[in-house]
Amino acid sequence: MTATRIVMLESQLEELRQKLFDRPGVEGAAFLLCGQSVSQGTVKLIVHAVLPVADEDYLRRERYGLTIASPALTRVAKLARYEELSVVFAHSHPEGVSDFSEQDDREEARLLPFLQARVPGRIHGTLVLTEHHIQGRMYMPDQVAVDEVIVVGDRIRSWTPNAGDAVEPFFDRQVRAFGPDIQRLLGRLRIGIVGVGGTGSPVAEQLYRLGVGSLWLFDGDRFAETNVNRVYGSSLQDDGRLKVEMLKEHLDKIGLNTIVEAIPRHISHEKTARRLRECDVVFGCTDKELPRAILVQLANRYSTPVFDLGVLVDSKDGCISGVHGRVTTLLPGEACLFCRGRITAEAIRIEALSDEDRQRQVRDGYAPELDEPAPAVIAFTSATASAAVMELLHRLTGFMGSERQSSEVLLALDQSRLRTNRIKPRDGCVCDDHSFWGRGDTEPFLEMVWPTDTK
Repeated sequence: MTATRIVMLESQLEELRQKLFDRPGVEGAAFLLCGQSVSQGTVKLIVHAVLPVADEDYLRRERYGLTIASPALTRVAKLARYEELSVVFAHSHPEGVSDFSEQDDREEARLLPFLQARVPGRIHGTLVLTEHHIQGRMYMPDQVAVDEVIVVGDRIRSWTPNAGDAVEPFFDRQVRAFGPDIQRLLGRLRIGIVGVGGTGSPVAEQLYRLGVGSLWLFDGDRFAETNVNRVYGSSLQDDGRLKVEMLKEHLDKIGLNTIVEAIPRHISHEKTARRLRECDVVFGCTDKELPRAILVQLANRYSTPVFDLGVLVDSKDGCISGVHGRVTTLLPGEACLFCRGRITAEAIRIEALSDEDRQRQVRDGYAPELDEPAPAVIAFTSATASAAVMELLHRLTGFMGSERQSSEVLLALDQSRLRTNRIKPRDGCVCDDHSFWGRGDTEPFLEMVWPTDTK
C-alpha cells in the first residue's frame, strides 16, 4: 500500500495561512507549486513555493465557497509546466469544518482535469485548512486521501485523518511526559539512520524504545571485533557480520511494534540513496564526507530534517586533551555542513580515491597522509547520540522552550559544556539557493554524478 504525504516548511505554512485567512468569515485560496517524490512505497508532494490568489482573480469569495478566474488558473498551470512542478490547490474553511465539502468536490471535478491536461505527467492535489487542522487529497490520476501532512522547521508537526489511534500501554511513562498525540506521531514516523556504528547504533536503540513506527538502517560495512567497545547489540561472535543485519536482529528481539529494515549498502550508491526519499527524518551517523554531502542535498530538495552527528576525541599517547560532540540540523534555510566547514569538496575528492590513487597523491603532495583509526569511547558516542535524539524530541514537543531555536549543538564533554548556535547560510552556497528547495525528484538524482552501479 502506497503512503501519501504532503510536506512543507513552517515558513511556507505561515505564509499560506496569512493568505487564506486574510479576510475573516470568507474562504481564501492559494496555489502551492510542489516537487514530487515517487517511489515504490511512498508518494510525496514537497512544497516549493506558495502562490496566493490575487484579489482581482476571485470571481466569488464567500463563507461557503469561492470561484477563481480562468486566466489565474492558466497562469499557474503554465508556470508549473515550465518549472516541471506539481500544483496543490489550497483553500480555507472559515467555519472550521475540517473535511472536504460537496462544493469542494464539484470544484475539484472541474479543476483537477484542467491541471492534469495542462501539466501532464505530474501528481496534483488539494488541501483544506481550518484554524487547527489540515487535510489533503492527491490525484494519481484518481483521487486518493493524503495520509499525512507534515510541516517541518523549528517544530515538526503532523496532521492525519487517523490521529486517534490507541497508544500501547508500554509507552505509559513517555505518554506521561509528552502526551498521547506525540506518541502517536512517533509511531507514524519513518526514520532513516545512515551508519550504524558508535553513534548510529545508540540512536537506533533509543528511537526503537521511543516507539518510532519504522527504522531504516543504512550501512554497507561488516562488524569487526574492534567495534565491540561502542556498537550496541554487538558481541565478539558477530565478527564479520553485516552491521545492519546484526542491529536489526538485536532490535527485533526487544519485541515492540517498530518495523526495522536493514539496507546493507552505503548511500553513495544511487539506488540506496533514493530510498532515503521515503524517510520522514534522517540521522546522519557516518564519519565519511560524501554521505554527508548527499544528506545536505536530500534535506534541501525534499525538506527532510537531517540530524548529522560527529564525535572527535583529541588524544595523544593516551592523554585526552578534548572530547567534542556535534549535532547539526539540516533543513532548507539552515546553514549546511559546507557553510559550517564541517565538510569540504577537497576532502570529498580525496575520500573518493582508491587506496592506490590516494597513496600516489600522498607521495606527490596532493593529499594528506592516511589517518590512523580515530579514538572512540562508548560514553562519548552515546552522549552525542542522546543529544541528537533529544533534538528530534525538541522539534516534536518544544520541551526545551520556545527560545531554543538553534540548528547546531556543540558538546565539550571534557569541560561539561554545551553550546548552541544558529547561523545563516553562506552567500553562494547551495543551501542558500531557494530554487532547489522542495524540488523533489530530478534526473540525475539530487543533480549529482553517481558511480555506475552494476549490482
